[in-house]
Amino acid sequence: MTDGRDGYGRGGHGQDGQDGQGRDDEATARRLIASWLADEAEPAPVPSTGAQRPVAALPAAWVVPEAAAREVVATARRLALRGLAGARPTPGADHLVLARVLVVDEHPSAPTWSERERAELAEWVAILVLRFGEEGVERLTAALAARA
Repeated sequence: MTDGRDGYGRGGHGQDGQDGQGRDDEATARRLIASWLADEAEPAPVPSTGAQRPVAALPAAWVVPEAAAREVVATARRLALRGLAGARPTPGADHLVLARVLVVDEHPSAPTWSERERAELAEWVAILVLRFGEEGVERLTAALAARA
């Protein structure tokens, strides 16, 4: 999920004023996710025979068309607020880090976005996940793909 340039993935974030704790949290999240992916990549034994069965590979990046940050943020915001009756949820730090690591930094245009734009998108993605779980990211993916 990283491209090896800076240890933070495609976005190269961490240089625009993000505090050290945020970088540490993201580095920890990336190591955790990498360990999960490594575990998934190991063939799992078939219970009845003990033979190894392959585990489906996960995509290395989020497959959506390139887009300006303002377009992606507007789409995420629209989806996150759709049908919301009460106050806007406030995502916690864990949700923000996971949104950043698993979604925002995987967007093909993320390297061109500012730190502020990536942070804003991470907040809306985290709200999508709080409200709709994985389906929130699926809705965002479908909406972005439909714009292509």
